[in-house]
Amino acid sequence: MHEPNPITLAAKASDEPEFRPIGVGPWEEEHPGEPRPDNPESPNYDVRFSAELLDEGDQRNVLDCYRYWKVEDIKADLDSKGRHEFEVAVENWTHDFNIGSMVRTANAFTAKKVYIVGPHKWNRKGSLMTELYQYVECCPTIETLVTNWRENIARETEEAHQLLLKAQADGNKEAEKNRKYQGTRR
Repeated sequence: MHEPNPITLAAKASDEPEFRPIGVGPWEEEHPGEPRPDNPESPNYDVRFSAELLDEGDQRNVLDCYRYWKVEDIKADLDSKGRHEFEVAVENWTHDFNIGSMVRTANAFTAKKVYIVGPHKWNRKGSLMTELYQYVECCPTIETLVTNWRENIARETEEAHQLLLKAQADGNKEAEKNRKYQGTRR
């Protein structure tokens, strides 16, 4: 490996914002004297914290509220807060230019899912690791994607219909109770 350029070294030493380290360091350096949140004895104990990230620091591109959290717990938290109902489909039939950008944007707007359509693998580098927090599904053809969508829509429609029937049945029972109660009042 070559020696860094003296100008680069001077710029890094200047503490300019673009040269500051990204993320946070190990827990003990960032929060000296505070108990680790992955320790069950800690008042701030939370199973979502990663022992490895607490030990080594967290340089990921995540919101501060997710610092030191495990990937699957970040994804679960995003799910629990509610993803938007829109889905994104990107066709990858000759090259994968801008697919990473589409995945990043879908993640930023908490899209329900991203479909990458085409026979080729896509280069995840452009997504800057945001694919970890986003549901990404690869489909070999547009026909496969459309078939999957039709099946999903049919299933979701049936589930919604069953919920509606249950709500109507529950509502009728509640109305009957109210009628009985009102009949006893004078």
